Amino acid sequence: MELTELYTFIDDFYSEISTFECWKQLKVNWEGSRGPKMRLSISEIVTMNILRFQLKITDLKSFHRLIKDRYLSECPAIPNYENFLKASNKSAEFTLLIIRSFLYINKSLSENQHHFIDSTPLSVCYNYNINSHKVNTGFADRGKSTKGWFYGFKLHGVCNERGQLEKIAFTPGNANDCKTLEDMVTGFRGTMTCDAGYLVKDEVLEKIFTKKMSIYIATRKNMKRIMTKEQARLFKMRSRIETVWGVLKERFNLMFNLARSTHGLFRHYFYSIVSFLLEDYDKRILSIGFKETRISPYLAYSLILLYK
Repeated sequence: MELTELYTFIDDFYSEISTFECWKQLKVNWEGSRGPKMRLSISEIVTMNILRFQLKITDLKSFHRLIKDRYLSECPAIPNYENFLKASNKSAEFTLLIIRSFLYINKSLSENQHHFIDSTPLSVCYNYNINSHKVNTGFADRGKSTKGWFYGFKLHGVCNERGQLEKIAFTPGNANDCKTLEDMVTGFRGTMTCDAGYLVKDEVLEKIFTKKMSIYIATRKNMKRIMTKEQARLFKMRSRIETVWGVLKERFNLMFNLARSTHGLFRHYFYSIVSFLLEDYDKRILSIGFKETRISPYLAYSLILLYK
């Protein structure tokens, strides 16, 4: 997506929700009560941070230098790096509005009722630095994945057959996948396919079945494997959610171990996820035109669900 189109989309998006009470509360936090007013708008800050992930620039300081060298005509009010960093961190909560709306759209426009759930580790430091790591103390924790031990967080997600994210959640690294299953499937109907890490007790499955949701959980090596052809087909498609994690980590730099604060770390996570969601939206823009892809009919309802 071109810079002008990206800014237009972000600015139109925030204009649609400017009358919402949640927007007014976030705007008060953005403006603050002391010091000079920011010369850059929220739309400009959000657009520039999304552009960083589209250009695959790993650190914010290098990107700030690039803006002053190449995009000074488009962003003449760009502040120094320290103020740009503060503005970027404060803008992170505004990206949650975009994320929540896109997840709702993907879920509501899904052409089928087959969903896939999985989690992926997000390490915040190398293992030999765990004992000396202090940035995320009290938030991150040590966990174990199929690739070994790590220290950080887990990103849980649900996607459809097209690989579009429909729900996400962050937990500490030591969180057990099976304990998050009930919360993750809430609001879904149809089938949910997952790996053996989501094996839960019978009473939990009974609660889920009452919500018109069927759970297909992969078996461990010491269990019998009897399934229908449809179940076997869905288990083969379970790699869709793993592909989403791979794209987020390889192409959108989701993994990050240079953060100096937990706020800065999640700012990085949120912008990475927004950039990933916008890529699919960008494909629809190219196919049917930018003006025909307005999301305002879905936006109002999704935000009411979130802030009611």
